[in-house]
Amino acid sequence: MMIKSLHRDYIQKSRLFLYPALGIKRGVSVTPVQTYLSWEGQYTTADNKFIIVYHLRDDSDFRLFEDVKLLGNPMFHEFFELEEEGLGAYVFDFSEKAEDFQKIVRGKYSTMSPEYKRTVLNFFKSHRSHHVYIESYLFPEKYFPIYAELLTHKRTDVADMYRLLTRVGELCSKPDKEEEYLKMGIKILDFDNFPLNLHFNQTNNKSV
Repeated sequence: MMIKSLHRDYIQKSRLFLYPALGIKRGVSVTPVQTYLSWEGQYTTADNKFIIVYHLRDDSDFRLFEDVKLLGNPMFHEFFELEEEGLGAYVFDFSEKAEDFQKIVRGKYSTMSPEYKRTVLNFFKSHRSHHVYIESYLFPEKYFPIYAELLTHKRTDVADMYRLLTRVGELCSKPDKEEEYLKMGIKILDFDNFPLNLHFNQTNNKSV
Protein backbone atom coordinates (compact mmCIF):
# COMPACT_ATOMS: atom_id res chain seq x y z
CA MET A 1 0.00 0.00 0.00
CA MET A 2 1.28 3.45 -0.92
CA ILE A 3 1.21 6.57 1.24
CA LYS A 4 -1.02 9.09 -0.51
CA SER A 5 -1.68 11.59 2.30
CA LEU A 6 -0.17 12.63 5.62
CA HIS A 7 -1.66 12.71 9.09
CA ARG A 8 -2.23 16.30 10.17
CA ASP A 9 -3.59 15.72 13.68
CA TYR A 10 -1.37 14.77 16.59
CA ILE A 11 -1.03 11.02 17.16
CA GLN A 12 -0.08 9.81 20.65
CA LYS A 13 3.50 8.59 20.27
CA SER A 14 3.35 6.47 23.42
CA ARG A 15 0.41 4.59 21.94
CA LEU A 16 2.15 4.07 18.60
CA PHE A 17 5.56 3.00 19.87
CA LEU A 18 5.18 1.71 23.46
CA TYR A 19 1.81 -0.08 23.57
CA PRO A 20 2.98 -2.72 21.02
CA ALA A 21 5.71 -3.85 23.42
CA LEU A 22 3.15 -5.07 25.97
CA GLY A 23 2.19 -8.08 23.87
CA ILE A 24 -1.48 -7.10 23.61
CA LYS A 25 -2.99 -7.99 20.25
CA ARG A 26 -4.92 -5.52 18.15
CA GLY A 27 -8.67 -5.95 18.07
CA VAL A 28 -9.26 -6.77 21.74
CA SER A 29 -12.48 -5.46 23.27
CA VAL A 30 -10.65 -3.44 25.93
CA THR A 31 -8.96 -0.31 24.61
CA PRO A 32 -7.14 2.49 26.45
CA VAL A 33 -8.72 5.85 27.14
CA GLN A 34 -5.26 7.35 26.60
CA THR A 35 -1.56 6.63 27.03
CA TYR A 36 1.26 8.76 28.45
CA LEU A 37 5.04 9.09 28.77
CA SER A 38 5.01 10.99 32.06
CA TRP A 39 2.73 11.84 34.99
CA GLU A 40 2.59 14.99 37.07
CA GLY A 41 3.92 14.32 40.57
CA GLN A 42 4.59 10.64 39.80
CA TYR A 43 6.94 10.01 36.89
CA THR A 44 9.10 11.95 34.47
CA THR A 45 10.25 10.57 31.12
CA ALA A 46 13.58 9.74 32.80
CA ASP A 47 11.79 7.04 34.83
CA ASN A 48 11.08 4.92 31.73
CA LYS A 49 7.47 4.33 32.73
CA PHE A 50 4.55 3.89 30.33
CA ILE A 51 1.16 4.93 31.73
CA ILE A 52 -2.16 3.68 30.32
CA VAL A 53 -5.53 4.95 31.49
CA TYR A 54 -8.53 2.61 31.20
CA HIS A 55 -12.19 2.75 32.10
CA LEU A 56 -12.58 0.38 35.07
CA ARG A 57 -15.33 -1.87 33.81
CA ASP A 58 -17.13 -4.55 35.83
CA ASP A 59 -17.75 -7.02 33.02
CA SER A 60 -15.99 -10.37 32.71
CA ASP A 61 -14.14 -9.40 29.52
CA PHE A 62 -12.41 -6.53 31.26
CA ARG A 63 -11.68 -8.52 34.42
CA LEU A 64 -10.01 -11.29 32.40
CA PHE A 65 -8.10 -8.76 30.30
CA GLU A 66 -6.96 -6.91 33.40
CA ASP A 67 -5.86 -10.08 35.16
CA VAL A 68 -3.89 -11.50 32.22
CA LYS A 69 -2.74 -8.57 30.08
CA LEU A 70 -2.39 -5.76 32.61
CA LEU A 71 -1.79 -6.96 36.17
CA GLY A 72 -0.27 -10.19 34.86
CA ASN A 73 1.96 -8.48 32.32
CA PRO A 74 5.72 -9.04 32.92
CA MET A 75 6.23 -5.29 32.57
CA PHE A 76 3.45 -4.28 34.98
CA HIS A 77 4.68 -1.96 37.72
CA GLU A 78 1.70 -0.57 39.66
CA PHE A 79 -1.94 0.48 39.54
CA PHE A 80 -3.63 3.69 40.69
CA GLU A 81 -7.31 4.53 40.84
CA LEU A 82 -7.75 8.06 39.55
CA GLU A 83 -9.72 11.00 40.90
CA GLU A 84 -12.01 10.99 37.87
CA GLU A 85 -14.69 8.42 38.59
CA GLY A 86 -14.31 5.08 36.88
CA LEU A 87 -10.76 5.55 35.60
CA GLY A 88 -7.58 3.71 36.54
CA ALA A 89 -3.93 4.13 35.55
CA TYR A 90 -1.78 1.07 34.90
CA VAL A 91 1.95 1.74 34.94
CA PHE A 92 4.47 -0.40 33.03
CA ASP A 93 8.21 -0.45 33.58
CA PHE A 94 10.37 -0.07 30.46
CA SER A 95 13.69 -0.12 32.35
CA GLU A 96 14.85 -3.17 30.39
CA LYS A 97 14.01 -1.30 27.17
CA ALA A 98 15.26 2.06 28.44
CA GLU A 99 17.40 2.84 25.40
CA ASP A 100 14.48 2.43 23.03
CA PHE A 101 12.15 4.25 25.44
CA GLN A 102 14.44 7.28 25.50
CA LYS A 103 14.77 7.29 21.73
CA ILE A 104 10.98 7.48 21.53
CA VAL A 105 10.99 10.35 24.04
CA ARG A 106 13.48 12.21 21.82
CA GLY A 107 11.61 11.41 18.62
CA LYS A 108 14.47 9.33 17.22
CA TYR A 109 12.26 6.47 16.07
CA SER A 110 14.49 5.43 13.16
CA THR A 111 17.37 4.76 15.58
CA MET A 112 15.54 2.25 17.75
CA SER A 113 16.96 -1.25 17.97
CA PRO A 114 16.10 -3.69 15.16
CA GLU A 115 14.39 -6.00 17.63
CA TYR A 116 12.18 -3.26 18.99
CA LYS A 117 11.31 -2.07 15.48
CA ARG A 118 10.17 -5.60 14.61
CA THR A 119 7.92 -5.64 17.68
CA VAL A 120 6.23 -2.41 16.62
CA LEU A 121 5.86 -3.46 12.98
CA ASN A 122 4.44 -6.86 13.90
CA PHE A 123 1.78 -5.20 16.02
CA PHE A 124 0.51 -3.26 13.00
CA LYS A 125 1.02 -5.92 10.32
CA SER A 126 -2.66 -6.91 10.19
CA HIS A 127 -3.68 -3.34 9.36
CA ARG A 128 -2.01 -2.43 6.07
CA SER A 129 -3.01 1.23 6.08
CA HIS A 130 -1.35 1.75 9.47
CA HIS A 131 1.58 -0.57 8.81
CA VAL A 132 2.95 1.48 5.91
CA TYR A 133 2.98 4.68 7.97
CA ILE A 134 4.71 2.96 10.87
CA GLU A 135 7.27 1.51 8.47
CA SER A 136 7.96 5.00 7.12
CA TYR A 137 8.58 6.26 10.68
CA LEU A 138 10.97 3.43 11.49
CA PHE A 139 12.75 3.28 8.11
CA PRO A 140 12.41 6.83 6.76
CA GLU A 141 15.20 6.76 4.16
CA LYS A 142 13.17 5.02 1.46
CA TYR A 143 10.16 7.24 2.15
CA PHE A 144 11.87 10.64 1.94
CA PRO A 145 10.97 11.11 -1.77
CA ILE A 146 7.27 10.30 -1.12
CA TYR A 147 7.01 12.66 1.85
CA ALA A 148 8.85 15.42 -0.07
CA GLU A 149 6.22 15.21 -2.79
CA LEU A 150 3.34 15.27 -0.32
CA LEU A 151 4.73 18.17 1.69
CA THR A 152 5.29 20.56 -1.21
CA HIS A 153 2.81 22.29 -3.51
CA LYS A 154 5.22 23.32 -6.26
CA ARG A 155 7.26 20.85 -8.22
CA THR A 156 10.34 23.06 -8.00
CA ASP A 157 10.27 22.89 -4.18
CA VAL A 158 10.41 19.10 -3.91
CA ALA A 159 14.20 18.90 -4.02
CA ASP A 160 14.51 21.45 -1.21
CA MET A 161 12.00 19.54 0.91
CA TYR A 162 13.84 16.29 0.26
CA ARG A 163 17.10 17.83 1.48
CA LEU A 164 15.33 19.16 4.58
CA LEU A 165 13.86 15.76 5.41
CA THR A 166 17.21 14.03 5.03
CA ARG A 167 18.79 16.57 7.40
CA VAL A 168 16.06 16.05 10.00
CA GLY A 169 16.28 12.28 9.56
CA GLU A 170 12.78 11.49 10.88
CA LEU A 171 9.32 11.43 9.31
CA CYS A 172 7.27 11.36 12.51
CA SER A 173 7.03 14.36 14.82
CA LYS A 174 8.47 14.28 18.33
CA PRO A 175 6.19 13.50 21.28
CA ASP A 176 4.19 16.52 22.40
CA LYS A 177 5.09 17.07 26.06
CA GLU A 178 1.62 18.34 26.93
CA GLU A 179 -0.30 15.61 25.09
CA GLU A 180 1.88 12.87 26.58
CA TYR A 181 1.72 14.25 30.15
CA LEU A 182 -0.94 12.88 32.51
CA LYS A 183 -2.18 15.54 34.93
CA MET A 184 -4.92 13.57 36.68
CA GLY A 185 -4.61 13.03 40.44
CA ILE A 186 -4.82 9.81 42.43
CA LYS A 187 -7.93 8.89 44.36
CA ILE A 188 -7.34 8.82 48.12
CA LEU A 189 -8.84 5.61 49.43
CA ASP A 190 -10.94 5.27 52.56
CA PHE A 191 -9.68 2.00 54.04
CA ASP A 192 -12.58 1.81 56.51
CA ASN A 193 -15.07 1.50 53.66
CA PHE A 194 -12.94 0.27 50.78
CA PRO A 195 -14.10 -3.10 49.36
CA LEU A 196 -11.58 -5.85 48.80
CA ASN A 197 -11.99 -5.83 45.03
CA LEU A 198 -9.76 -7.16 42.29
CA HIS A 199 -7.64 -4.02 41.96
CA PHE A 200 -6.88 -3.82 45.68
CA ASN A 201 -6.08 -7.50 46.09
CA GLN A 202 -3.69 -7.76 43.18
CA THR A 203 -1.72 -4.55 43.54
CA ASN A 204 -0.62 -4.92 47.18
CA ASN A 205 -2.00 -1.55 48.26
CA LYS A 206 -0.04 0.32 45.56
CA SER A 207 -3.01 2.54 44.77
CA VAL A 208 -2.11 4.89 47.62
